[in-house]
Amino acid sequence: MDWKRRFELICGLITAVLGMTVMLRLLSIEQTAAQILQETRPVGKPLAIWFMLYGLPGLLVAIGAYAHAVRGQSWGRLALIAASCFLTIWFFLSLVLIVWSGMALLTVMFTAFAILTSIISLLVRRQRQRFDCLSN
Repeated sequence: MDWKRRFELICGLITAVLGMTVMLRLLSIEQTAAQILQETRPVGKPLAIWFMLYGLPGLLVAIGAYAHAVRGQSWGRLALIAASCFLTIWFFLSLVLIVWSGMALLTVMFTAFAILTSIISLLVRRQRQRFDCLSN
């Protein structure tokens, strides 16, 4: 595995960790707001929503980076680029919420690492076998 593939894999894993961190932090903010308002809110529905918006795309980037960098699967590149596009669009749509919640730096890093992983996956080429040219 060359350095580009390792870098792709590391960036994908960082994206997944940042996605889970953003998800848990936003869940914590929501629970704190519910406590201040003296309301009881179930944890399941907000957890599912934050997971679909931040956790799942982060995991898709990591899974796609692993599939592309380690396994050489082309669908991995497609999965991580699709998840990165979703995260970029969602970042701009939820910019007001991000700034209000104080999560701007963490969310910018999350989106930036997803984009960086996509760019790296485009730079990584499939390695051909050494004697592929000689066999023709």
